[in-house]
Amino acid sequence: MTDDQKQSLVTGLTSSPKYIPTWYNYDDVGSELQHICTTENPDYYSTRSQMSVLQHNVQDIIPRVPYDLILVDIGSGNCYKTRHVINELLRRQKTLLFYPEDISEDFLSRTVKELSEDYHDSLVVTPIAADHVQGIEQLKRVKGVKIILWLNSIVGLSYDDQVNTLRMISTMMTAKCQLVFSADITQDKEAVLKAYNDERGLMRNFIQYGLERLNKEEGSRIDLNRFTYEVDFISDNNPQYMSYLRAYIQAKEDIRYPIRGLGIDLLMEKGERLYFHEGAGFSCKYTLEQLRNIVKKAGLRLANTWTDEQQHAAFCMCVTV
Repeated sequence: MTDDQKQSLVTGLTSSPKYIPTWYNYDDVGSELQHICTTENPDYYSTRSQMSVLQHNVQDIIPRVPYDLILVDIGSGNCYKTRHVINELLRRQKTLLFYPEDISEDFLSRTVKELSEDYHDSLVVTPIAADHVQGIEQLKRVKGVKIILWLNSIVGLSYDDQVNTLRMISTMMTAKCQLVFSADITQDKEAVLKAYNDERGLMRNFIQYGLERLNKEEGSRIDLNRFTYEVDFISDNNPQYMSYLRAYIQAKEDIRYPIRGLGIDLLMEKGERLYFHEGAGFSCKYTLEQLRNIVKKAGLRLANTWTDEQQHAAFCMCVTV
């Protein structure tokens, strides 16, 4: 963990309200927990919906051009969904240059190994272990016509960070490049709350993982039994904003836990909340109008969208203006 990342943690745990930055969940263990809770949780609709969109529309999502394309995947994870795009591109061209970017170096290394074993020499992989800001700076140096994927990562950022990240991505795009990002468009409050508070506790385990990591790596002994886990859905139809979730733990009593590795104490009064995201919320939900507006604010143009039958997921193709 870098000094800047450590300071980000300290800031979150000493702020009012307190929070753990979303990125802190995504080490090797957390990335695996995230994969489990999004693929094995029967109530989590988002992954199934996105896979449905890809399976039915990948031939249209990838443009047909008379030259080879380069594939970039921002926040690649294990490339579970990206493989549909890789397979389609390799049906059209003999080899594919692929640049997966992810914050977890260990998880990314394992993913690259699996991809190399499955695709051999037809897929030339250059992994980039970095956060989005650092990764995009490195990707600016990649020459050629790029298809840039940003699958589901947009939902974990604040509204301003979504706009800023889209704007940063646009700086590595030429007129022929295309950005494809996915978004959650469900407005069903019951379905959303069920997905993030499932009976097996898979999503809770992932969301609360940051506290386990603090215990393991920073010498704290935070007891989750002294908190309750809560999820709220905040609906907002303002075309210039979005709906979102808030996930947090609430102290059942006054607590104090030294976190030696950070040089601070976690102090919370009874009823006080600790959020598992920066800003107002995470896991953002959009209307198509809200998506058009956020893309426009980033200086891009929304060229096309594809959705699943249940209207849970949307894939958005963006081009430069």
